[in-house]
Amino acid sequence: MAKIELAPSSFARVLNCGPTILAVAQYGGPPNIVTLSWCSPVSLEPPLVMIAVSPRRYSHALIADSGELTLNVPPWSRLAEVHFCGTVSGRDVDKFAECDFEPLPSLTVAPPGIGEALATLECGVEAAHTAGDHTMFICRVRRLVADEEAVRERFGPGFGEPTTIHHLGGNYYAPLGGPAVEPEGTR
Repeated sequence: MAKIELAPSSFARVLNCGPTILAVAQYGGPPNIVTLSWCSPVSLEPPLVMIAVSPRRYSHALIADSGELTLNVPPWSRLAEVHFCGTVSGRDVDKFAECDFEPLPSLTVAPPGIGEALATLECGVEAAHTAGDHTMFICRVRRLVADEEAVRERFGPGFGEPTTIHHLGGNYYAPLGGPAVEPEGTR
């Protein structure tokens, strides 16, 4: 297989494999939605997840000031809205209204979830670390709700349909492909 050299700054195009999420943050005003591609579990006990947010984003200050947010896993069918939420500022646009998203009341944090999401994680910020041009927010999952069918299908495509959205860099996205499987010999 032939190899080509890429700029080191292209690393995210080969490592972005987790689902693209919609974070909802709120502080002193209406909730705002921001699209994030850099999200990763970092601990099972306690349940911690890391998100990376640029300080240039409107939601960065909302997350830093409030210390809480929801992380929402959107379905492939909402790709246009996911892209929209990542390309316009919540300073100027009510993304819930523009995308026709239903706010899902939260029980442990102020910001709502997104009713159309496959899963919603209600989170509190445990720590924030500057990492180059982004801030890594380490968030403790306080509550998790998920679509029953998505859980049954293990967040894989059900009935031949794509499910989660995966950002490949720039304006490129891909769905999760194929059903969830266990390797033979797994106990």
